[in-house]
Parts: sequence; structure tokens; C-alpha cells
Amino acid sequence: MSLIAHLKTIPDCRTQPPYPLWVVLLLVIMGILSGAQGYRALEDFVARHQVTLLQLLDLPYKRLPGFSTLRRIMVRLNYVPLGEAFNGWAQEAFPMLPADAVPVDGKGIKASVRDYDQEYQDFVSVVSAFSVHQGIVVGLEVMHNGETSEIATLQHLLAKLQVTGVCFSMDALHTQKKTIASIIDSHNDYLIAVKANQGNLFKLLQAHAAAAAPLSVDTQMEQTRDRQTQRIVTVLEPPLGIAADWVGIRRVIQVERQGTRAHKPYQQTMLYISSLSSDAATFAERIRTHWQIENRLHWVKDVVLREDQAPLCDGHALANFAILRTVACNLFRANGFASVTKGIRYLAHDVHRLFSFFQ
Repeated sequence: MSLIAHLKTIPDCRTQPPYPLWVVLLLVIMGILSGAQGYRALEDFVARHQVTLLQLLDLPYKRLPGFSTLRRIMVRLNYVPLGEAFNGWAQEAFPMLPADAVPVDGKGIKASVRDYDQEYQDFVSVVSAFSVHQGIVVGLEVMHNGETSEIATLQHLLAKLQVTGVCFSMDALHTQKKTIASIIDSHNDYLIAVKANQGNLFKLLQAHAAAAAPLSVDTQMEQTRDRQTQRIVTVLEPPLGIAADWVGIRRVIQVERQGTRAHKPYQQTMLYISSLSSDAATFAERIRTHWQIENRLHWVKDVVLREDQAPLCDGHALANFAILRTVACNLFRANGFASVTKGIRYLAHDVHRLFSFFQ
């Protein structure tokens, strides 16, 4: 099914819609692909290309929706079926390859924080699974921090992903017995950081790393403008005494980073557990690969698409726009643009080319 076909499965929140819901969502996505970041910019995009869009969409109208309709739908539309439509499209259009690295992480939307004086916030966050091989989000789940946790949301997302043979990587928040058990049960692998939030496991691994003989070691040096870093990755057998419900642990990995940042010395030691039996060089690459979800997705949505600065806070608009920005990122990458910035620069307002993305 095409993306348009998946958009057509979303229930309409209106009783007597003048325009089909899929048409409005398609216009918003095409506007985002052209660099539009607000309702007025979207309205200008639609007005500028109205004649061409009516022809391409084969619609029996004289005009397309303006500011009020675009805003009303983005505010009122339930983001849950929109997210389900995204997941159906992404998993059908971009199947993951065996052994793919799949970082999973949440990204809070700054604009959803309303009262900075409060310690606990009910902000909107999107948990995404990112295929490193394709540079594409293959699944996502929207959450409200006041209603659920990122841990539960990630577990729910993993249960939806119909995939085997990949390696999910996660930060220490997700060092959870239920999470790794579900990954092993689905015939996938994991690489997860361990910190003090799992105190007993963390202390056991620290003591083990200090005393055990390594299986392999990899050392790398990196020099950038204001940073010099040495990374020593050590791989160990798991220690005796790990609780049985920490299932699937085959290797413990210690990463020591030391050097200078802005001419100031620093040192850091991190611990990881994994169900893989790789060597140190392979784990070094996988650990650095995890950060692609930050660099190629979260950074792009914040800096290029300006998600955190978007003043589109009413109703469900923030969540809906977050999903549609992810659609835009996927479409650019699927059509050969590793850089979303370059994609916007090359294709903005090329309506015929943009429309071809949806077919």
C-alpha cells in the first residue's frame, strides 16, 4: 500500500468534512517537505500550488483548505490512529534487514512544557525505532509523560515491530528485565547501557570489569578541532551471580573514554550488556552507531525542522506534527537525500516531484 492508502485508513474526526482527511494530511506533509513550519506557511504553500495540486489529486474542488481547516484538523485529529498508519506504512515500505542496528529512544518536545517552575511535567514525547542501515524510522509511539513512562511506551513499541534478527540498542533507562526478555522472546538481540538505576547489576559489573580477563580489546584515537579522545573497549564474559531474569546476557562491555575537550581533561567509563557475542571492535562500532538516532533524527527534527520551537501547542497538534515530520524525514531518505536540509533546498515547491514520493 502507498502512503496515501495508509492515510485513508485514519478515521475522520469531522461529521461533514468538506475535504477528505487524507487530502489535508497530504497537503501538510508536502508543505513540511517544502520547509513550511506553521499554519500560515502551510496555507501559503497550498494557495501557491492550488491549481497544480487539484490536478495531481484529481479533486472536484475549486479551492483547497486554508488556515482554519488545516489548523482545526491538526488540533483535533487523534494522534493514535495517525501513529498506527505511520507504523503500518513504515514497516511495509521499509522492511528491516537481518543484523540491522536499530537504536530506540525517546525525544521530548520542548514546546509541550508549559510550566517550567514545576519539577514534573506532562510533556509530549515520541519514542522511535530507527533503522541505521536505511536512515529511516521504522516505528514510533507518542506518549504523554504525565500518563505513562518512556519505559512502558518503548516496551509497547517493541511488541508492535514485526521483525527478527536485528539488534536493538538503548540507553540505561531501558535496562529493564521485562524489556530485554521481550527482545529475546522476539528472536532479536540487544545492546544496552548499565548505570546506577540498576544498582545491584551495576556494582556486580563494575567489580567484574576490574578483575576479569578480557576476551578482546579495541583501542581507538580520535582528533577533532577542540577534542582529543582515546576509547578503549573491553569485552568480557558475563560474571557469575547475575540474576536469572536478566536473560540472554552473553557479553559485558566496558568503554573507557579519556582525553581533552576544549583543552580540559576528561575521563568516563561506561558499562553495557549484550546478547551478542561480538568482539571489541564490533561492539565499539555498534555503540557509536546508537548515536545515529540523535544525529540523523532528533537533531534534524530540532534544528532543521525546528520541532522544539514550533508554537503549535493546541490540542493534539504537537503530536500530530511530530509524526508528520517523521514521515517527511523518511520520504527524503527513501528518495536518496541523506541530508534533509539538502532535500528541502533541492525540492521545495517542486510539487510534481514531491507528489511522486507518495506513489
